[in-house]
Amino acid sequence: MALLSGFAGVYTERFLPWLFFHHCLHDSKSCSQYICSGIAVSMVMKYADNIVKVYSTSVAMLLTAIVLVFLFRFHLSLAFFLGSTVVSVSIYLHSISKPPK
Repeated sequence: MALLSGFAGVYTERFLPWLFFHHCLHDSKSCSQYICSGIAVSMVMKYADNIVKVYSTSVAMLLTAIVLVFLFRFHLSLAFFLGSTVVSVSIYLHSISKPPK
C-alpha cells in the first residue's frame, strides 16, 4: 500500500499539471470549479495543519456513507463501523488535546 500510495503521489505531481492545463484549455467552466476547490484546500492547509485535512477527508467519507445508506440502501460492513469508531475517537482526542487559543 505504501508503494502504491507513493507512486500515485509522484504520478500526480508529475502529470497532473499538464492534464490540468489541457483540461482548462478545453473546458474553462469546470476548470474554475477545480481552482476553487484547490484554493479551499490551500486555505485549510494555511490556517490549520495537515492532520485537520486528513480528518476532514475522513468525516466526508463517513457522511457520504451515511447518505448512501439512506438514498441507495447501501449496507455497511462491520469493518466500516469499527473504522468510523476509531476515526471518531481520534478526532475527539485530537480536539481535546489542543489548548484553546
